[in-house]
Amino acid sequence: MFYRLPETLTDELDALKAATAQAASGEMEESTLDRLRVAWGSYEQRGHGVRMVRVRTPAGAVTPAQLRGMADIAERYGAPCLHVTTRQEFQIHDLRAEDVIAVMEDLKGLELATRGGGGGTVRNVLVSPDAGFARDEVFDPSPHAFALTSRMIADPTSWQLPRKFKISFANGPRDGAYALLNDVGFVATMRDGARGFQVFVAGGAGNKPEIAHVLHDFIAESDVWLVSEAIKRVFSKYGDRENRARARLRFLWSALGEETFRQYYEAEYAGLLQESPAPFVPGPVVPVPDSDPFAGAAEPDEAERLWRSRYVESQRQAGRYSVVVPVPMGNLPNATARRLADFLAPIGDDTVRATFGQNLRLRHIPENRLGALFALLQEEGLPSDRPRLSGEAIACTGAETCKLGICRSKGLLSAILEALEASSLDLDRLGDFHLNVSGCPNACGQHLMADLGFSGGARRQDGVAFPAYTLFAGARAGVGHTRLARSFGRVPARAVPDFVVALLGLWLTRDEAPTEAFGDWVLGEGADEVADLVERYDVAPPFAEDPLFYHDWSADEPFSLKKG
Repeated sequence: MFYRLPETLTDELDALKAATAQAASGEMEESTLDRLRVAWGSYEQRGHGVRMVRVRTPAGAVTPAQLRGMADIAERYGAPCLHVTTRQEFQIHDLRAEDVIAVMEDLKGLELATRGGGGGTVRNVLVSPDAGFARDEVFDPSPHAFALTSRMIADPTSWQLPRKFKISFANGPRDGAYALLNDVGFVATMRDGARGFQVFVAGGAGNKPEIAHVLHDFIAESDVWLVSEAIKRVFSKYGDRENRARARLRFLWSALGEETFRQYYEAEYAGLLQESPAPFVPGPVVPVPDSDPFAGAAEPDEAERLWRSRYVESQRQAGRYSVVVPVPMGNLPNATARRLADFLAPIGDDTVRATFGQNLRLRHIPENRLGALFALLQEEGLPSDRPRLSGEAIACTGAETCKLGICRSKGLLSAILEALEASSLDLDRLGDFHLNVSGCPNACGQHLMADLGFSGGARRQDGVAFPAYTLFAGARAGVGHTRLARSFGRVPARAVPDFVVALLGLWLTRDEAPTEAFGDWVLGEGADEVADLVERYDVAPPFAEDPLFYHDWSADEPFSLKKG
């Protein structure tokens, strides 16, 4: 519903099916097939023959019917849940290799595709999760993201890029979509009463992170595709196709320099105009339901009031609310997804979006349905009674399933949250605090965009390896204010939960109530205290003295650097 599938999708799926048959008969190398499948958003997990697929959902938007349909597909092929990613997508894990094509065909029946979910392709287009109802937004860029997606995925050159190409739309300068940390970022703005975008280019949070650079102070909203396509063509022509580690757009910007990059961009833009392309028209805005949101609303009890204070936000539309549904580790059980879909269906089609925190953000919920929603979340065992920090914390899939993972990031995050919730700290005072864990130096867990982030790695003591994490702290988002988290050294994995309790204890129990942001304190007057704390916890006992120290969290075997 939110984007149009390309007319060529059926033929392309047939070609992938034929390639799969060729590999099975020995006519094609398995490695060749794997490269094809990656561009279709299908990756091999740890465990021979087990794969996952990544579903394209721009802005994280799906209809209730699509949410239910994805849960049905996951269950049909043996997956216990839908996985919500940090880029507003859904993944289905634990699939047999022979079922992958069938899953893609079933998703097509829901008007969803996995094409471009991996490899050198145009990836899922992001949008601020509160777009369409935030009180401070300039305007809702969701229709632009949907229209751009439809146009980009219909172009075969979108699948032939040097590496991934990421686009993001923010609904205002607060930059709730991390537009300044993507290859192309559009930030909604106004000029002389006209809607448009400030455009940023060549940002990223992975290897050698970079805050994006201003390409345009203002473009008309009708120019979104022209700008995106011109940048894509520069990337395709001049990006590094030999050295994968330096193949992202930010490396091209650095290699060319701003002046040359702009010259190439302006030439591609002018060339596009000569082609007389079809005009770019943003998609329609899905209307907010017009039913009475107040009729029959009941007074909430104490538990519901606490939940409302943590996870419920009033929208600018009277009587409508946005609700964050915390999804532990991003894993949404199929039965829960179906119940949520059935709850949302009578309210409207644009009522659920995936967030960067691996959660769901429900929208346009009438006040008189909040009580029923709270009861549903309690019945489904979702952590609606936990502090906001616990509900918003992020961990990538880590070494448990990712072939690139070094550490078990999910196991660590569970241990951190357990330690925090067992402490005497008032976690509600932290408010919208971002605690993010990545299982390796790649930024899938968004550790560089966190108030407090951890990136997995390894250390050795007397020749024996153990898991350890680099601490990052102090990130901030916002046009003119974006700041990546700074590294503060490494802490052994087994010491991280106690370290986090101690660090947040320092912050929350200072003589004065916190008035400055945590990140400002960490990078300012608290920097020396943080460094001292890291040094105190960066201690590893001999293996013979404490063998468990050399196990990763949630691992039965001693830590190993073996991948794949």
